[in-house]
Amino acid sequence: MTDYEAIMLAGIPNAPSVYTPTKNPELAKQRQKQVINKMIEYKYLTQSEANKILKQE
Repeated sequence: MTDYEAIMLAGIPNAPSVYTPTKNPELAKQRQKQVINKMIEYKYLTQSEANKILKQE
């Protein structure tokens, strides 16, 4: 599993029927960005690391 996939999955439990990438890919990506921003805020990732992960898609 890539970091991109792991972060995508981290956002799904909040509302699985809403954030599932197969039904709502745009909402899932928005949620993924929220998760990444929180990871940056709490110093789990740097902005540079986050940018690399988002490019993995």
